[in-house]
Amino acid sequence: MGLTKAAPSGSEFYDLWTDLFLRGSGPVFQAGIVRTGAPPREDPQLSVLALAEQAGIQAGDRILDAGCGVAGPAAIIATYYPDVTIDGVTNSERQSAIAHRAIEAADLSHRVRVHVADYQQLPFRSGLFDQVLFLESTGYASDLGATYREAYRVLKPGGRLYIKDVFCQSTPLETGQIEQLETFDELWGCVRSKTMEESVDAIVRAGFGVTLSAPMQDIGTNRLVGSMFLLDNLTGLRPTELGEVFVRSGLNPPIEFGQIRAIRPIGA
Repeated sequence: MGLTKAAPSGSEFYDLWTDLFLRGSGPVFQAGIVRTGAPPREDPQLSVLALAEQAGIQAGDRILDAGCGVAGPAAIIATYYPDVTIDGVTNSERQSAIAHRAIEAADLSHRVRVHVADYQQLPFRSGLFDQVLFLESTGYASDLGATYREAYRVLKPGGRLYIKDVFCQSTPLETGQIEQLETFDELWGCVRSKTMEESVDAIVRAGFGVTLSAPMQDIGTNRLVGSMFLLDNLTGLRPTELGEVFVRSGLNPPIEFGQIRAIRPIGA
């Protein structure tokens, strides 16, 4: 089974594949996991907390998780940061239903809420949030300018924006690399993988001041790859259910993990 040119994208993609992702690798829907500890290892929970630290999350913050998946990261952050409240948005009805059950089971319903909404047209009043997070979700933005204008609108003056994502490499791409990137985007239901430079440009145009824009060197993908294969004593490595759908032999797209931090200026 595999994806084709007629494969769904956006909300339909995650309505279709969310249960498979959950079975394969758990509730943190991120390809890249920050390596933490000594020796460094890929622990999704510690990775989310490392990203929260990078984002500058503080006790008592009101946070928007834009593209929250099944609220795995939101639940982790709410558990470890006192008094934060988190509103997550996903455009997938399936993800929202799973998230609501998980949040209730974790007794976090009073501090974590998930909404079915488009982060390019948010259902929140202006100046509501201290922090907006995009954790591997901007590849699903059809209008990058609208995405960051909305983030700017809902942040308080002095509010913080943090993006950790898979970005297209900024160097000029050869024909084969372009084809590889198109295959990658199609496979994962993305509208298009953006470069860090065009992302920063859209963020600045929205009115933010950018304080950090850099590749991430401490990211691993072994957890994702490991979820796609099983070691069989008779046949060796064989694909899991997740691998049957998403493994593509020879796929090597020109991508990199990176992070961007920005602030809505005080007085703006």
